[in-house]
Amino acid sequence: MKKAILFTSFCLTAMFVSAQDLISKIPSNASAVVALKGKNFTELVTTTEFENSKLGNLFFKELTKKTDGKVTNLESLGVDVEQNFYYFLQNEEGSLTHTFLVPLKNKENIVALLPKRTQERVEADGNISYFTDLYDAAVTMWNNETLIMVIYQEANTYDDYGYDDFYGYDDYTITEEAADAVEATEDDMDGVIEDVVEDAAEVVAVEEEIVVEEIEDDEEYIEETVIESTESEYDENGYYNEDYYNDDYYKKQEERRLEREAKQEERRKENLVTVIEKAKSILTGNYAQRSILSNKDYVSSIGSDKEEASFWINDFGSLYMEAMPAIFGSSGINNPYAMFNFDRLYGGMSLTSKLNFEEDKASMKTIYKMNDEMAQYHKAMYNGKMNSNFFKYFNEDQIQGYFAVNASTEGTLKAYPQMIDAMFSGVEESNLQDIVPITTRFISLLLDEEAIARIIRGDMLFVMNGIEQKEVTYTTYEYDENYESTEVTKTKMETIPNFLFMVTSEEKEIFDRLMRIGAKEGVVTFENGFYQLNIPDVPFSLNMLFKGNTLLIGNSAKDLMAISNGSFNAKVSSKHKKLIAKNSGCIYINGKYIAKSIPSDMVPEAYKEKLNYISDNVEDIEFKVGKMKGNVLEGEFILNTPKGKGHKNSLAYFINMIDALME
Repeated sequence: MKKAILFTSFCLTAMFVSAQDLISKIPSNASAVVALKGKNFTELVTTTEFENSKLGNLFFKELTKKTDGKVTNLESLGVDVEQNFYYFLQNEEGSLTHTFLVPLKNKENIVALLPKRTQERVEADGNISYFTDLYDAAVTMWNNETLIMVIYQEANTYDDYGYDDFYGYDDYTITEEAADAVEATEDDMDGVIEDVVEDAAEVVAVEEEIVVEEIEDDEEYIEETVIESTESEYDENGYYNEDYYNDDYYKKQEERRLEREAKQEERRKENLVTVIEKAKSILTGNYAQRSILSNKDYVSSIGSDKEEASFWINDFGSLYMEAMPAIFGSSGINNPYAMFNFDRLYGGMSLTSKLNFEEDKASMKTIYKMNDEMAQYHKAMYNGKMNSNFFKYFNEDQIQGYFAVNASTEGTLKAYPQMIDAMFSGVEESNLQDIVPITTRFISLLLDEEAIARIIRGDMLFVMNGIEQKEVTYTTYEYDENYESTEVTKTKMETIPNFLFMVTSEEKEIFDRLMRIGAKEGVVTFENGFYQLNIPDVPFSLNMLFKGNTLLIGNSAKDLMAISNGSFNAKVSSKHKKLIAKNSGCIYINGKYIAKSIPSDMVPEAYKEKLNYISDNVEDIEFKVGKMKGNVLEGEFILNTPKGKGHKNSLAYFINMIDALME
């Protein structure tokens, strides 16, 4: 059955891929792929519509200015915007290769956009043209149909010449360096000794700091090392020392610098040859392996061609392990992944994300596929059950939004120590593989997971109930003609957000005892059926109520009193109940209510018209993370768009909103 589904997915994908689609140039071993579907975008908003929008006008105005009038519209770019654009990453043999694929409509336009100096560097090989960047091991190459940019990055650059050699350090010690400097300048012993001590400390500081910071400019660093050497370029009177550039120390440093630069230059040339050949093979689609369309994981993850953009990572753990050395180096504490067993938890994890602009909403859906062990931990931590009593304490017509977490305290306290143990298993550095399990075991023995779960079960809901103007008191000072101050208490109106936080708990007795202690200390007061805590310098009081199996904390005394006496007018539709209860976490924002609830006196006159437009054209926003299904976790961000407001789809909606704000 699975094979049939996979075959069907492959066939459907292949149907949408024409012979000219650049996806055929992506090799099957790509570690990550990003796709922008030009045809899908232009079906939603045509090139003419974009060019005529205020956003398009501004875009091409700036582009025309920067290209000296060569680019005035999409056509003059020379790019075929109705085809698909791709980026892919290859992770192989200790290197990372970044490749961008751009469909062309007119290659002459592309060449015309190049600066004159770049045009002079263009080389030709049959119907292929290209120019290179030696330092970055990058090539930009094109033929009649396609432009590609390939950037080659070695993962273990730091180890190529040895750590000390790479940064220009000497083979001899600081003590030997100091002795040489003293011997070389016998005429001014005291001054040299002082310089040696200062420079030795600086060199030590540099050697320590280099472990945690990457030196971006090697030549600059070598120059600084020479300048900060134990012998000064100037004597104590500030006169130029003619013998400085003739001494053995400088000559040795200069020889090492030239040797290192020669090695780097040779390596860059080798890399450039590699990247040129790789670019040619990609451009012609001539590789040993087949295209990404033969990769079962990619085809089954991407599926149909309806989305406007997609992002896919094959093996997050493997990619991370290869990418980190290229960023941090591969020795010492520069190596963050070496501090824990990253592959055990994240190995085999894949990620697929899709962007869709539909008629009534824009959405970004992300799917995580975890390995068995990580999925087990996640299930335990988020195997919660939302308290249905929460729905009795808010009204969806009066809220700005909410944030819900549906976790399990007991499951988290049991699974998290196990996950930490697994993370550091087999890590010999600093005896972490022994220290961490002892620590987590000790913590587990101290904690009673079931008892803690009775205090806080793990499900909680935070609701924003709008904003209101409240009169608050504050203390200020008034000064008389003699500049003597007098403390004065005044009142002012402040805009305060109303909120209510709900958490499930079975330990009402603990809450009552804490409140009684607070009351005896004069910190907490009890009135109208709930407790009230006044916090200094905070413009509202914190109100607390324990009702049923729910602890409620909020700053609206009116709402807490209504909840306490059972008169609160709750209203929660099935839409919100499902969003809160069926997911492990969610965020909801009522955009229209927020825009309309902003006090008019807080908005400058010049912006009121724009605010009114926003109020009429915004809808709600949702972000949700579902519960684990097997080894799969899904998350989705949704921005709903209004109906009947002249927006033909959600992409056009974004452009129209930007245009309105630009007026």
